[in-house]
Amino acid sequence: MSSNEEKQKPDISATVHDGCSTCRMQRRDMFRCIRWHLWFSAMYRLPLERYFPARLRFLAVTLDWTYELFLYSTLLHIDILFICTIYLNQDKGDLELLVNCIIQTVIYTWAIVAKVFFKRIQPKRVKELMRYLNEECRTRSAAGFTYVTFKESVDMSNMWTTVFLICCYAGVTFWLFVPIFNQDRSLPLACWYPIDFKVPIVYEFIYFLQTVGQLQIAAAFGCTSAFYVLIAVIFSGQFDILNCSLKNILATTYIILRKPKSELILLREEQSIADYELNQYYIAKEYSNDCDCIPHFFDKETPKPENFYEGFKIALRPCIAHHRYILYGLKMLEDLYSNLSFLKYLEVTLLVCLVAFVWVKSTAANSFLRLLSLSQYLLLALWEMFMICYMGEIIFLCSKRCDEAIQRSPWHLHSGEIKQDTLFFILNAQRPFRLTGGKMYNLNLKMFRTILTTSFSILTILQNMDLRQPQPK
Repeated sequence: MSSNEEKQKPDISATVHDGCSTCRMQRRDMFRCIRWHLWFSAMYRLPLERYFPARLRFLAVTLDWTYELFLYSTLLHIDILFICTIYLNQDKGDLELLVNCIIQTVIYTWAIVAKVFFKRIQPKRVKELMRYLNEECRTRSAAGFTYVTFKESVDMSNMWTTVFLICCYAGVTFWLFVPIFNQDRSLPLACWYPIDFKVPIVYEFIYFLQTVGQLQIAAAFGCTSAFYVLIAVIFSGQFDILNCSLKNILATTYIILRKPKSELILLREEQSIADYELNQYYIAKEYSNDCDCIPHFFDKETPKPENFYEGFKIALRPCIAHHRYILYGLKMLEDLYSNLSFLKYLEVTLLVCLVAFVWVKSTAANSFLRLLSLSQYLLLALWEMFMICYMGEIIFLCSKRCDEAIQRSPWHLHSGEIKQDTLFFILNAQRPFRLTGGKMYNLNLKMFRTILTTSFSILTILQNMDLRQPQPK
């Protein structure tokens, strides 16, 4: 949570009115980075139509299908080979080998499921979410003594997305260097092949397919979680904008009523008490407006309301619409990710315990690079689930603070006129929104702790099984 003490001007565009600068945030594509990764992983349709004339548009569809089928076949054949490896070695008593193969089977199966889900099951919902945020999100709060913008939430979402995707690619890239350092013509992924893969040309071709498969694993894992986190952070920033608008709702009403500067100054003194409260916003920074420039936020041709109550309703309607906009967008996110989050819970719980088992069982005979790769798998799986649970917690906390925001305004000055509408809004705003996993559990930090506990329990069972197994000769 960021402090609201900073009052310096943000680096944004401005429009000049009678010598006063008025902040106007410029919209931008908030999904530019993640969209490229979705294209690379064939989880979003390639925009090839623009490069072909109308008569050859069918080639764009053909190329998109060809690229998608190539990636599916690459992932699927590796997944099947690991399943065959498990089947052929199930009676040999090498639990470490079986667990290694199960890890890769879980990872590749999840990647295929994620790709099919994004590209073939929910493509319209993914596209609609991106359009909904890019075109309809609020860029700044309503006119008042202070304001916040969506700049901080967009910057934070892009930073989290970029860092996580880079770490995902770095994590799988380490596996590709193991055969190079060992210099034994082994493969990054040790699984059974029905042919001698060490033969020249065959080895290089299989190595290429495994490289493609590993990069697609990174893209699939990174995109599914990064897309979720990006949207959740932006909606958290929208809550910040809404809360600032609610805090300044009386100031907005005064501006609509064309109140003189003296009354605006008195109202600002009453509201200044709330400026000392910390952690009013999740990520946004609050900036001050000059009282001389505040009236320029409204069109002078707009008819003046007849009384204070009419002006208050004009100021409150956009806040109610914005609140509905946020809740509807979160409902879209919940519909898109609820079932996927449930599968992610199962996948991460199983993956964490299996990777931890192999990491603990590894001996000095294993290369440092392999141990480092296992450590990265473990950390990425935990980091991924932590981000999902953490953003679910943040959305829950932000969604139930709207009633606090409107109470930061000096509502007592006009309690008799606005009490009914204010209480009605507070009652409706006290219904927090919860992101869930399969409608069966809430995504929060408590669930992340449950995942760690469950993984540790399964790890203990695997270690006990390993102690009872006879060592392979």
